[in-house]
Amino acid sequence: MSWTGVVLAGGRSQRFGGVDKTRLPLGGRTLLQRAVDALAPISTSCLVVGGGPVAGATSVPDQYPGAGPLGGVLTALEAVDTSHALILAVDLPFISGSLLRDVQRAGADAAAAVVVLLPDGRLALCLSVRRACAPAVREMWSRGARRVRDLENLVPCRRVPAEARTAADALWNINDPLTYARALELAEHDCPAC
Repeated sequence: MSWTGVVLAGGRSQRFGGVDKTRLPLGGRTLLQRAVDALAPISTSCLVVGGGPVAGATSVPDQYPGAGPLGGVLTALEAVDTSHALILAVDLPFISGSLLRDVQRAGADAAAAVVVLLPDGRLALCLSVRRACAPAVREMWSRGARRVRDLENLVPCRRVPAEARTAADALWNINDPLTYARALELAEHDCPAC
């Protein structure tokens, strides 16, 4: 069993006015570098889908741009050569190593995919998918699936529930200038070893 850490970095950043979020600085690193650094300790290699070059990772273009995160997931599954992909959105700068390890452990035992379920019922863009699921994901894509939520149709799909505190801390999502400003405040207390 081997893992590729994947950073999905190909979004259009519409709520951010088209600004390339991957290059935003936070705590002395870009959002993209933070995501790669979070995945590197628990992955054989790192892959960035849809983003520019970054130390410690290989970059590939999103083969299905502009149509939602499932295209990035499919691009990753078609590009990795490991048995599993541990996938993370670039805009989750405070992701914890412990949560990533929880998803990885669950993914090791799962036959298909593992998603992180937030307390309000949404899914975080932090998941594990077996590379062998690429044909099923491609089929879902061809039928119009575009959301992470659609991965729950991979049977069996396991869920890792995130507690409210984890959702508020480790799964803080930078979607717009206001959430970025808040992340800059939070980064004053950022601990890269966490």
